[in-house]
Formats: sequence, C-alpha cells, structure tokens
Amino acid sequence: MQNSGINPAIFRAYDVRGIYGKDLTEDVTEKIGNAFANLFVKNTCVVGMDGRKSGPSLKEALIKGVVSAGKNVIDVGLVPRGVYLFLAWKLKKPSAYITASHLDKEWNGVKFAHGNGIELFEEDNYRVRDLVLSGKTKMVGKLGRVLKENPVEDYKKYIISKIGSVGKLRVVMDCGNGAAGIVAPDLFKKAGRDVKTIFGDVDGNFPNRPPDIDNSDLSRLVSKSEQSDVGIVFDGDGDRMKLVDERGRIMDPEAASYLILKQLIKEEKGPIIANVECLKIMDEVAEKFNRKIYRVRVGNSFMVQAVFEKNACFGVERSGHFCIPSIIPVDDAISVSLYAVKALEKTGKKLSDIVDEIPLYPFQRMKIECADETKFKVIENLKNRLSREYKKVNTLDGVRVDFDYGWALIRASNTSPMIRLSIEANNGEKLKYLGEKFMKILKEEIEKFR
Repeated sequence: MQNSGINPAIFRAYDVRGIYGKDLTEDVTEKIGNAFANLFVKNTCVVGMDGRKSGPSLKEALIKGVVSAGKNVIDVGLVPRGVYLFLAWKLKKPSAYITASHLDKEWNGVKFAHGNGIELFEEDNYRVRDLVLSGKTKMVGKLGRVLKENPVEDYKKYIISKIGSVGKLRVVMDCGNGAAGIVAPDLFKKAGRDVKTIFGDVDGNFPNRPPDIDNSDLSRLVSKSEQSDVGIVFDGDGDRMKLVDERGRIMDPEAASYLILKQLIKEEKGPIIANVECLKIMDEVAEKFNRKIYRVRVGNSFMVQAVFEKNACFGVERSGHFCIPSIIPVDDAISVSLYAVKALEKTGKKLSDIVDEIPLYPFQRMKIECADETKFKVIENLKNRLSREYKKVNTLDGVRVDFDYGWALIRASNTSPMIRLSIEANNGEKLKYLGEKFMKILKEEIEKFR
C-alpha cells in the first residue's frame, strides 16, 4: 500500500484526527473527501463543521474532494454536530463533519456518518484510509453540485415540538466558545427558560477554557450555577454535555442519566444502553427503574448503534454523549440537555435534591501517554496477562477486571496517544489500592515496548 507521505495514524477507529498543517492539510482532506464520496455517497451528502480556525479551509477541501467524485454536497456551514446530524438524518443522507471534538485548538479532523445518523465504524473508516493511502482516489469528468442550507431554525422548531416549552427554570450554560453557542441559548429561550450564557461567542482559539469538558476548567460555570436552578456545559462541537446543580456540584453523566430516566421511563419503553466504562450506578439505576441494561464498547457510535439495535429508550457514554431516540435518534447533547431540564421541572425538586438521591462511589480516571503505534499492543498483552491472573475479566473493550468491592478498566484511547485507567470502588481505601496496583501493571507493560 502506498501512502504518498500521509501519516496513517490520523485514521482512527471512530474518525480522522490530526494536527492541522502537520498531519492534516487541505490536500489530505480533499483526498479524504473523495474517498468517502466514492465509498459511501450514492448521490448527495451533508457537510458541516465546528468553530475551529482551520474549519473553513478544511471544509472547502473536503467538499472539493466530494464533488470531484461527481457527488453533490449540502453545505450547512458552522453548526453544532447535533444540528448537522439532524438534517442528515431527516434527509437520510450520509454526512461528514469537520471537528476534533474535545481536542485542543491545533487539532482538527473528520467524522463520518451513515444516512441513519450512526457514525462509520472502524472497518468503514479504515476503508477510507486504505483508499486514501493507496493513491487511487477516483475523479470524474462532471463535478457534483454544492447547495447551501441552514438547518438551525428547523432544528429548534423540531426539538421544541418533541420536548415542549413549559417551565421557567433558570438555566446558566457554558458554551465554551464552541459551536453550541449558535443554537443552545436561543433554543432554551424559545422553550420558555430563563437563560444566562457564559462564553457564548464562537471562537476557534477557545480563549476561556479548552474545548474538552474538564471539571477543573468549569469554575466560572460553578459560581454562576449557584444563582440558577441548573447549569449546563458543552464541549467544542456541542455533542457532549454535563449538568451542574444549584450548589455548584458537577454531575457525572450517570447522575444526569438518573434525572433523565426519572421522567423518560414514564413515557418510553425499552432497555438502557451504557458503555463498559460507565459507573456501576447505571446498573442500580436500571434495577430501580426495572429496565434491562446493555453494556457496549466505548465510543458514541457503538452507543447509538446499540440504541437502534436494542430498541432502547436511552443511551449514555461516560464521556458525556447521550441519545434519546424518541426525540432524535442521533448523538445530540443539546436536545438531551433540554429534556433534562424538563425532567427536573417534572420532579418539582431542586437539582441538588436529585443529586442527593443518587448512590455515588469513589471513582478515578487516570491516563498515561503511549504511542499510537504501541498502545493497542499493550492492551493485547494485558488481556492475556490479566485473564490468566483474575477470574472476572471482560475484554469487550480494553480489559476490565471486576472484584466484589470494585473494578478496574484499562483501555487505549481511540482518539489520542494514551491509555486510560478507570477505577471504581466501594470506599477510598479500596480505590487507592486498585489505582496503585493496576497503574503499576500498566506501566510495566508499556515499559516493555520502550
């Protein structure tokens, strides 16, 4: 296989990710657009982008590649990822979105999705990779057409029609200078909420906090939430969110799931989907609400696919991705956050009262750098080693070891050169024990490749 100087490491299991100007250039992106069009676009696809500075030129390069394959493009421009997926799902068209999600501003990439809103899986993303690296992308004589469409107002009207506009809760939201600022504040206002916005202007330099949702960067939102009923924070492209109660406590996605499900199970049938990294309170939530729970691989595409295949009422990712298919059967944090506010209103309680209902156990997530070229080899070695040493081992995604008092999960990141260790235990002493033990094991395996 040729690679024409293109770094194959930019092609990940979920998407394409690279540092702009180094690994990901307009020339490379044009080839990626052409390969995607030839492999997955029958006649027309939807293309959008988040607010990164490199977005406009990369979007135009991607479109150039698509039309060079003779396929048409509906260009939605700068919108949150959920809004772009909404239009693609409504039109039943495959789609591509320029984003690096939660990574720092110097990164960018491309996420692809099928016409049903489910993202391309590993094997399909690697088909794009193989065609690009082969140097055999296909041009045609007649170029495709480019149409521009702005789905923002249609999205707002649709979401309000599904969720409703009752209630007057005070909401403060941190858009992080990301794409959510284009839609979320006005959507909530149109739905009758009193909204105050932090960092609502789109700025691809992310001057106020990184595009990731890191609890350590949310001090402004935490202080403002104490003057409101609920706080909401979004990541750079608006497809992940967290809630903050009026006492300034940042809620895990599992805690937000508890709030949402208190209302959703009254309206919807079907099981619950959670990834293998989600806290064990998801099992307790499922038991409390008498619903079956299915654990799936980490990755929002796996979560959305499982929601579809299992006819589930709800799906959640530990990273803050959610899906309520009865609203829109795609991964969309903005509409889910509006539903969460509705669910809170229906309880008649303060959000802090809901948080106090939820059983929480000590949890820690650590990470260690490991080159993309070796991280999956490390995981394979650990699967073999830990399967020999322990009885309850799950290798669905990475390797998870369960004990009576807690669990440890080691898995390679599919988007960054690192391996993550997640641990949860019944108490702090056991958490410390698991953390020290499995971090030592992980470092031993990484060292073998150095």
